Amino acid sequence: MGGSIALGAIASGLVKDTQVAISWPSPWLVERFTKLDYRGNFADDNRTTVRGADLIVVAVKPWMLDQVLGEVRDVIESQQIVASVVAGASFDKIEGLLRTDTRKMPPLVRIIPNTAIALGESATFISARGVDEARLAEVVGLFDSMGRTFRIDEQQMTAVTALASCGIAYAFKYIDAASRGGAELGLDPAMSLEIVLQTVCGALKMLTANGSQPQAEIDKVTTPGGITLKGLEAMERNGFSHAVIEGLKASK
Repeated sequence: MGGSIALGAIASGLVKDTQVAISWPSPWLVERFTKLDYRGNFADDNRTTVRGADLIVVAVKPWMLDQVLGEVRDVIESQQIVASVVAGASFDKIEGLLRTDTRKMPPLVRIIPNTAIALGESATFISARGVDEARLAEVVGLFDSMGRTFRIDEQQMTAVTALASCGIAYAFKYIDAASRGGAELGLDPAMSLEIVLQTVCGALKMLTANGSQPQAEIDKVTTPGGITLKGLEAMERNGFSHAVIEGLKASK
């Protein structure tokens, strides 16, 4: 996720590649930077990477958070914004890991994007503690350039993580199932996937252009006794909506 944020931020044009420093980049990220001719500032030293940064983005696995913040705690300054994209790490936990006797607590931001951020199409959620409005607006503006950003209260973080961060995988799951269904109906698998992708793109554009609710658009293409209604009824008999909702609940 950290690599996707870095790529998306640079692609947005709001920051230059030379303004982005990355600790312990994955081979995938180094390869992407090389292919795009970016001059990424890579290091294998977290302490060096955070020094002088305006915005420190902590993008590690949850089990690594204690170790990483422990490494950099004493070099982070009170004016630097520390942004965590670590799912489940509360502000209280982050404060506990960053607290020292020699400086004030830095402003904190929790950010939940999804992987589409590298393409500028993320649904990103931001919650803040101790950040003044002007600086928070800058952070929101940066992530707005990589999709759409929603400011939320911290207690909503688990819900939006399920809906958007995990949810992008659930959208892929529908696309995969629909394309396999097309193949079972006799279509070439590659063509079936292309058809499903275009259909999903069209559905999204209709909702956006019309400002409508999904059910309203469903009603427009569903006639009594028609094949669309038969398909919808079969999906519901097999638990389609229930399965989606239960999947979201299980992701919290």
